[in-house]
Amino acid sequence: MTRLVIVGGALAGHRAAVHARRIDPELDITVLGAEDELPYQRPPLSKGFLTGDVPENRVRLRGAGEGYRLLTPAPAVGLDLTRSEVVLEGAKEPFDLLVVATGAHPRILGKFPPGDQVIYLRTLKDAIRLRDALGHNRHLTIIGGGFVGAEVAMSARHRGVDVVLVEQSQHLLSRAVGSRVSRIVETHLQDNGVTLALGREVTQEFAGTQRLISDGVTTWSTDLIVIGVGVVPSTEWLDGALPTRDDGGIAVTEFGLVAGFEQIAAVGDVASWYHPLYGRPLRFEHFEVATNQAQHAVETLLGRGNTPYQELPFGWSDQGGLLIQFLGVPQSDLIEEEESAEDGRLFLYRRNERTEGAILLNATDELTAVRERLISTLMS
Repeated sequence: MTRLVIVGGALAGHRAAVHARRIDPELDITVLGAEDELPYQRPPLSKGFLTGDVPENRVRLRGAGEGYRLLTPAPAVGLDLTRSEVVLEGAKEPFDLLVVATGAHPRILGKFPPGDQVIYLRTLKDAIRLRDALGHNRHLTIIGGGFVGAEVAMSARHRGVDVVLVEQSQHLLSRAVGSRVSRIVETHLQDNGVTLALGREVTQEFAGTQRLISDGVTTWSTDLIVIGVGVVPSTEWLDGALPTRDDGGIAVTEFGLVAGFEQIAAVGDVASWYHPLYGRPLRFEHFEVATNQAQHAVETLLGRGNTPYQELPFGWSDQGGLLIQFLGVPQSDLIEEEESAEDGRLFLYRRNERTEGAILLNATDELTAVRERLISTLMS
């Protein structure tokens, strides 16, 4: 019997296991999860889960742990390619086929080590701690002006918590969107009572039991700190066994296989996939991308498909009254142009004469037409 081992028990690993089971009812499937949790989805953790609108049972993925053998906690600590084994603490898991779906972990700031009042939001346990802390703390400082930081800020304001959002760059979302979209997001947060500290670096100090944050000019008191300054692909356990790219992700071909390996795939946040429509490797941290990659890679591994992965990247960020949807690869270094939209606002991102991405703000009715337009442009 063919043994499929999936390293990683989050969304991408779960989707890979479920899709593999659909394809082959007789396949021996084992999922190794680092957390002592059933598979769950991350998007609600910075939004509805924190506000109480999404209960814990709705965070769990449908069919979590069903149709495959799930081992938790079972973090991988090595990969023995000679023996085709995943190395665990005190055990080994042999495989014929392997999917690496170990995701990513938060980038840690040395000045702000994790602790009771300093939270790096990534896991369900982190989200439970933060949700509970928002119930009895009145002042929150968020360091990092990316999507997670903005979402947590709006969730905290929904619960009546005072929020200061600190970002080292001059604008929020500075790497992901252009300046016009950044300003719209900034205005939205400020209109909802979030204090922005842009272009700042901060330190913390203590005056008795009081925690103080300083940017060199202003000092304020805070009860709680959330850090969201990006993530790092979780490849350290591989110790160089599989190739990686400059973005830190495992090097993956357009078919979903790890470069140089016919029996190993990598999916989700940890994977740097070569995308034919863009002509370069891309690494994404979006729910839809992880799902699509997992299914595509499993089909390739099991010999049920041999087509390049050409799904247009898609993601979203719900910031309490402002829904941001991404299509393709919008980036801050591209030319940002606004076009008319029947509802909401639409921004296109162009490199020379080629449109590579789009951002829709509260413009859900435009999504399908913009998607088709982008695909047509990229394929021409």
